[in-house]
Amino acid sequence: MISIFLNDEVMNIATGSSLTDVLQGQTIAENGVALVLNSEVVPRSRWPHIMCQQDDTLEVFSVVAGG
Repeated sequence: MISIFLNDEVMNIATGSSLTDVLQGQTIAENGVALVLNSEVVPRSRWPHIMCQQDDTLEVFSVVAGG
């Protein structure tokens, strides 16, 4: 197990969890959200390939249409 920060809350996840795994584990829909990992926006295509590391900071933002 490792600890990460998800939207400023500490959570424990399994070692080797991808960004996609974290979203699915928190029942966060992948459509309509953007991910920022350690202050860097991560393209959706890379989510399954990036494994979380101890003390990573992950922020999930909802995409809102409008003008």
